[in-house]
Amino acid sequence: MAQIHTTQLETQRNSSAHPDQIEGSVHETASTAIKAAALSFGADVVGIANIERWEAYAPAGYRPTDLLPGARSVVVVGARGPTAGAWRAADPRLMEVLGLDFANDRAIAALTGFIEQEYEHYAIQAPGLSVAGHQPPFSYMLAAVLSGLGTRSFAANIVLNPRFGLLYYSACITTLELPADPMLEQDVCPHPMCVQTYKHIGKTPCMAACPADEGGCLDGTIDKDGHIESVYYDRERCASRAMNFGPFVFQKAMADIVTEDDSETRKAKIHSDFFTRVCSGVSFYKESVAQCFECMRVCPIGRQERKLK
Repeated sequence: MAQIHTTQLETQRNSSAHPDQIEGSVHETASTAIKAAALSFGADVVGIANIERWEAYAPAGYRPTDLLPGARSVVVVGARGPTAGAWRAADPRLMEVLGLDFANDRAIAALTGFIEQEYEHYAIQAPGLSVAGHQPPFSYMLAAVLSGLGTRSFAANIVLNPRFGLLYYSACITTLELPADPMLEQDVCPHPMCVQTYKHIGKTPCMAACPADEGGCLDGTIDKDGHIESVYYDRERCASRAMNFGPFVFQKAMADIVTEDDSETRKAKIHSDFFTRVCSGVSFYKESVAQCFECMRVCPIGRQERKLK
């Protein structure tokens, strides 16, 4: 246990405070220290949720206690990923190939070690990568919502933070009991500007950037009070366009090649520029994996954070 926390704990033990007050104060101190550590490790935001919140939203097998027996809390971090300069770059591939989406993973990896070393409680990084199709064992987006860091949006159900907009999330599951942060009471999306745009053209900026009725991925409606009424997101269509290179696409391309009956066509597919780039993407990993950010590029939420000189 860190010295500062030990000292405070001894002070509280010698005080006349009620035991429940002492325990609550210790948990608050731990929460403050853990959040400060997460920010120092590179996170832009950090929130905490108790594991009971998953009962109403996640089926059995996808809850924190299914991954770490005895889990009591989930600490969630968010990082901005692409820099403000990357958003303005003339080549959109820079958004992905520079590896700008790893700050959240670095922060949470360091945080799990911090919790185990400083507080002597178990901690693991929640597994967010898909293991079957697009289904991960643990949803970072749900964790971000339950920890009060954001709410879902029209744009591919992306969880938007009220200050930064698009963030990349990671989570730490721990047996350390920590006070939970409140969930956001007000939806981040739609932005007031988007509500006005919807009134004029029947679409928000993100819907207009990728309209489902013109072969795109997004659609939805806003009610009379300016809140999300319905959301349509074609995930498979989005993935086929935004993930043209990487493990998923390699698997799909290989399946297409091995099931091709015509030998000349099969040979042409093997030697195609597309398959060469797919193999390169798997081999070197940072070959552009996600190539489409257009719904987020037009989103007004968080734009003020990207205005620099």
